[in-house]
Amino acid sequence: MQIKFIHIILPVFAAAVFSACTQKAEKEYVIGFSQCMTDDVWRQAMEIEMNIEASNYDNLTILLRDAKENNQLQIEQIRELINKKVDVLVISPNESAPITPVAVEAYRAGIPTIIVDRKIDSDQYTAYVGGNSYEIGKMAGRYASALLPPRAVILEVWGTKSTSPAQERHAGFIDGLDKSKNFQFITLEGKWRREIAKVAAQNLTDWHNVNLVYAHNDVMALGVRDVIARTDSALLSKIRMLGVDGAFGKDAGLEAVADGRLTASFLYPTGGDRVIKLAMDIVQGQRVDKEHILNTALIDRSTARTLLMQSNQLISYQKRIEQQRQNMNNILNRFSILRHSLGIILLLLVVVFLFLAYIFFINRKIRKRNAQLATKNRETEKQKEQLVVLNEQIKEVTDQKVRFFMNVSHEVRTPLTLIVSPLEKWIKSTPESPLRTDLLRMKNNTDRLTRVINQLLDFRKVESNKSVLKIENTDVVALAKTAKTLFDDLAETKKITYTFETNSPSVFMPIDADKIEKVCVNLLSNAFKFTGEGGKITLSVEDGTEALTILITDNGVGIKKENQPLVFDRFYSENDRNHTGTGIGLHLSQEFVKMHGGSITLESVPGVLTTFCVTLPKAQDEILGDAHGESYAQVAQLAAVDAGISAEIIAKKYDYTVLVVEDDPEIRAYLSEELSQNVAVVTACNGAQALRELEQNADITLVLSDVLMPGMDGFELCRTIKSSPELSHLPVILLTALSETGQRIHGIAEGADDYIPKPFHIDYVKIKIIRLLEERKQLRKRFMQSVQAGGIAIVNPDAKIASADKIFMEKFASLLAASFNEADISIEKISEAMGVSRVHLYRKVKELSGFSPVDYLRNFRLGKAANLLAERRHSISEVAYQTGFSSPAYFSKCFKEVFGMTPTEFVDKN
Repeated sequence: MQIKFIHIILPVFAAAVFSACTQKAEKEYVIGFSQCMTDDVWRQAMEIEMNIEASNYDNLTILLRDAKENNQLQIEQIRELINKKVDVLVISPNESAPITPVAVEAYRAGIPTIIVDRKIDSDQYTAYVGGNSYEIGKMAGRYASALLPPRAVILEVWGTKSTSPAQERHAGFIDGLDKSKNFQFITLEGKWRREIAKVAAQNLTDWHNVNLVYAHNDVMALGVRDVIARTDSALLSKIRMLGVDGAFGKDAGLEAVADGRLTASFLYPTGGDRVIKLAMDIVQGQRVDKEHILNTALIDRSTARTLLMQSNQLISYQKRIEQQRQNMNNILNRFSILRHSLGIILLLLVVVFLFLAYIFFINRKIRKRNAQLATKNRETEKQKEQLVVLNEQIKEVTDQKVRFFMNVSHEVRTPLTLIVSPLEKWIKSTPESPLRTDLLRMKNNTDRLTRVINQLLDFRKVESNKSVLKIENTDVVALAKTAKTLFDDLAETKKITYTFETNSPSVFMPIDADKIEKVCVNLLSNAFKFTGEGGKITLSVEDGTEALTILITDNGVGIKKENQPLVFDRFYSENDRNHTGTGIGLHLSQEFVKMHGGSITLESVPGVLTTFCVTLPKAQDEILGDAHGESYAQVAQLAAVDAGISAEIIAKKYDYTVLVVEDDPEIRAYLSEELSQNVAVVTACNGAQALRELEQNADITLVLSDVLMPGMDGFELCRTIKSSPELSHLPVILLTALSETGQRIHGIAEGADDYIPKPFHIDYVKIKIIRLLEERKQLRKRFMQSVQAGGIAIVNPDAKIASADKIFMEKFASLLAASFNEADISIEKISEAMGVSRVHLYRKVKELSGFSPVDYLRNFRLGKAANLLAERRHSISEVAYQTGFSSPAYFSKCFKEVFGMTPTEFVDKN
């Protein structure tokens, strides 16, 4: 039943769509019409007839071109219509001979060509439409013979003598005359124009002998009549006036015959309506006759009046038809939207029914084939599971080395810290020890192990496209010398001749100094690995005009020719039991050099000479322009100068308490022991215990925390501290083996004040902590002075900051001033009000003020509180709540930490 219903309803809706909706789009046709002239009443009548007939076709357009009786212009216009590829080309030639070639050209181009009125000198056209000029002339001759006595004088006014209608009308007139009456002839050439005929007629001096004027068209006859009227109006009653055309219109032949100005005219139909009908038959594929001769007739005064009335009525009807047509178009336009909307609705209904039918049939097929598909699905799932397992195995095998190295690297960093830091302390404290040589050897090997670990981590970054360049203007010569010194002890041990050469004392280039140094170290390490005792290794830097070249040359075992293309592939290593490696050093070096736009090449003759060549283009100067940064030599000098200052800093005892959060007991104990020499230390084994210590110990001024810990890790601890109103002022330094940039960004985003990777130098950790706390102390002091004075606290008040930064800080300060007394105000709300992210707000405020947004808010409140206390109009508790603190106790604690005295002491002092 459902199928029958669908079979019945679909045709119904289809019929509704095609009958009530859209009309079938008809093809648009274009008729090109080249008219020899358009200012002639006969041709104007032709145009009217064509437009009347064309109004019967909605899909027809006429392109009319007026040649203005200019042969060359008509040729150009016909070619234009050919190029437009009109569907039918209608030509009324100005003159036969000049127009014939272009008319034939159109016909041969495949365009149906209709010749109108005047003929061409060829039969290569589709159809001809026009009157029989010869028959018209013959009819005029017979009519004139009946009117005239023997030996009468006839004035014949020619059209253009080179045109076919003029020639045929003359020939027909002569043949139609009664030869027995021996008529006499006078001829003039009026060239179809009234004014030209008048000028030619003025040359006649004697009109008294003229009995009849025969003009090839009505307008020339009227022109001659004007001359006769001016010469002697009495002659008008004597001279008979004959014309040709009988066109309707103002001052045309039909009107002239009706009012008696012309004796008679002979109808020469324009054929405008016939041309349009013929053109439409052609484009619709119907066969048409080649010759279409129009009928003619004598028009005297009685018939002229009747024809004139009919023509005027016809024109009136046409105007009314055009008006009705315009009204209908307006109505159709008004309802077109409704008509199309109905069509769309019906079409959508049909689509819905088709969709329902489709669903019905699909469901039926599904039910029939369910069992087969279930079986195939089970087989497919089984194969899919096998492919997944195989794919995972392949992926596991591919990534196994990388994962293993990464895990080993992170695991080694923590114990390596406990080796490096005590070893450096031991070397520093025992300069005269007999074991110093062994200690330095141990130090060199721990540095080597650190480089290997860093190399593995760099490899991971390169493979995951996370490695980026940190460009600075660097003295490459000094950098290469520094890399060379790392292997001086090894060269002495293996008795290798180890030299450094350069053709320039210094070469500054914009490079990532860390990555280029690693390239040098990797290549030198490779050279020492494959060069035996007593060998020779040379590191040279050559400064060229377009590039700088670093060469590492050795006379070790070398690399076989067939293996040379493989040395830069990852995980490739020589099959030599005496020389082992990870197989990533050279690959990593190549990637670092490529990041600088350079290249690294190898030339090796086994057992003779091996050279690695690193080329760095100097086009990198565009990165920094003329800027010059610190060179490696300058950094070394600054480090030597600052060594005394560093020693002075870590030699003091400070009134600070540091909470060390570390799950590894040895690292925790080591940090506690070392930091206790400068500050008070409290320890915790995880984040949860650290929070308990913070709740119980109000003296803690800084948190130093590991990241990877069981339970609450360092990131979560940092986030908890920074989101707590009571703890958010505490600076947090994260200490971890994780060195990826993304993890550091995550830590900073959680509010961490700094990030120290493992393995670390204990003096570096100490100085970081002390400098951070001392700077915050100075910043708080300057902040309070600025806030109490009503200004905006920035890092350097004397420095000029950008207007955008000033506006940013003013907006931030105004938001704080409007909401600092609200206890639930948060940095998240402030960042939303400013239309920036929490990370962007942190970075901007930290950069401009030296404080994190949380510390800025806390110190802002304390500055406002100090002003209120100085006024001595509110109690301490009232001031605490008015400035947004959660309790007077917490307010007193924060106040004492910043001002060095309790609120009560501050009030007494002021």
